[in-house]
Amino acid sequence: MITASTTTTLLITTTTVQKYYIVKKGDTLGKIAKAFQVRLADIMAVNGITNADSIQAGQELQIPTGAVVYNTLPTPVTTPATT
Repeated sequence: MITASTTTTLLITTTTVQKYYIVKKGDTLGKIAKAFQVRLADIMAVNGITNADSIQAGQELQIPTGAVVYNTLPTPVTTPATT
């Protein structure tokens, strides 16, 4: 009896598109982090921000994890309250 084995190699390619957000008047890093469901510290690290209060309207922020340029904050995910 002869046993033959074969090996299959799969090539998986992934593409990550970076997310960006344009800061609007009245935005805070905390509000932006919550809207994108990322940590405030991660946004600060990716953008080299040392003071969370030092963002300005019109500033483009890179958001950790990938997608497109946002001109408005995404709608936060809400979970219905249970009683």
